[in-house]
Amino acid sequence: MGTNNRFQGYHALTALLTFVALPVWATDAALLEVLLNNKLISKQQYEALKDAQIREEKTAADRPLPAQDQDVLDVLLANGLISQPQYASLRVKTGLEKKTDPEAKASLKDGIKLKSQDGAFQAQVGAYAQLDSAFYSDTPTTDFSDATQLRRARLSVYGTVYQDWDYKVEADLSGTTQGGTTNEVTVTDAYLRYTGFKPFSFTAGNFKVPFSLEALTSAKYITFMERGLPFAFLTLRQLGGMAAANGDNWTASLGAFQGTVTTDNDDDEGTSVASRITYAPLFQSDRVLHFGASGAWREPDQNSTGPETVRFRSKPESNPINDPVTAGRLVDTGNIPGDVQHFSQFGAELAGVYGPFSVQSEYIRTHVDRSVGDSLVFDGYYGYASWFLTGESRNYKADKGIFDILTPNKPFSLTTGGLGAWELAARYSEIDLNDDDISGGRERNITAGLNWYPNPYIRFAANYIHVLDLDGGVYEGENLDIFQVRAQVAY
Repeated sequence: MGTNNRFQGYHALTALLTFVALPVWATDAALLEVLLNNKLISKQQYEALKDAQIREEKTAADRPLPAQDQDVLDVLLANGLISQPQYASLRVKTGLEKKTDPEAKASLKDGIKLKSQDGAFQAQVGAYAQLDSAFYSDTPTTDFSDATQLRRARLSVYGTVYQDWDYKVEADLSGTTQGGTTNEVTVTDAYLRYTGFKPFSFTAGNFKVPFSLEALTSAKYITFMERGLPFAFLTLRQLGGMAAANGDNWTASLGAFQGTVTTDNDDDEGTSVASRITYAPLFQSDRVLHFGASGAWREPDQNSTGPETVRFRSKPESNPINDPVTAGRLVDTGNIPGDVQHFSQFGAELAGVYGPFSVQSEYIRTHVDRSVGDSLVFDGYYGYASWFLTGESRNYKADKGIFDILTPNKPFSLTTGGLGAWELAARYSEIDLNDDDISGGRERNITAGLNWYPNPYIRFAANYIHVLDLDGGVYEGENLDIFQVRAQVAY
């Protein structure tokens, strides 16, 4: 023990002599205080060295600290003459190490974001709301009431855990009963995704089924206020799991699902599978060519009181809330009889962007297989064109196969004279729910739209919808005109 003490004392003395022998400009006030507090130098030595340091700093203020300072600190730490916190503090105070940033960085640029220094942990709080007003022309047999509603009001938390695990939880606070009187909270997204085996990813939870460009593009970023008529064939979100892969200009995904997060069924839930592939042979900031195809197979939910059925119906590209007669739908198959075994679907996508001009179209076909009666085929399609008067291009994500947030070239400002982004659009859409013994109706619509984006997070929209004709169904021959507007914030 005595030998070890003498050995440590020898190194302490060596460290001290090394320190004293250094040029005066190598000393530091903080280091001198530590040596004084640890009784390695006397009060007189402390004052003498401090005075010498002050004199030297007057002539060598910009001279860099010598590398020997690090050696001195290492020896003092190794011999237990300074503590680890003192060592770390002295490295900062002597300029050998810069102060580190806080463990997490906060940002408000695109939602409320928190991110660790190494990027392994991230969290973001997002919110968006859409306030709509709609005005309907009078018709002989329908009574769509003019109304204002909170179309969507969603809060979300999403991010990354340990770099390879992504998550998202989102709830919609705007849900209402058919009468529009009772607010309900609906879970939209709630999933966990593993991304550590690139280019593959694996998702489990409640999320969007991989089918259709218009369905997978967020409602915040679609061109018109409501999706086209063929969207009636799809269930947007379901509970299940999905495997996906992607590259710079392609995507592929395959998922298996069973029921929705709100399913309340007395018997087995129907099983379904869905897949989608996309390819963009051309993708630039203002030049895009997109191709996509989707396929799905689904069993209806089991019915403990009778044979299985399925139903397809569509709103007139608006969201009426005060019509108890039609429930907002002009075409509706009702519950299809014949003990439905399953139904399969196919979808094709085409989209293009050329500077401020863009086009987009989809076709969806549904085949229903029944135990009693012939099989049924329903289909629908839409096509539209848009033009940014202010020169922007739609923002396409080739590695996701969807369209995303638009950033105006010159955000609106009374100070700088920026106008924001202005977009004109026109759409034609059709859905046919007539086949064999089912007369759900065939509807054709045209829609004209005007969008104003003051900045990436605010949007104002106006749509005019005209129902060209209704062939078959309860409301055959109806003509309906709709004018609707929306104010949206998404942050």
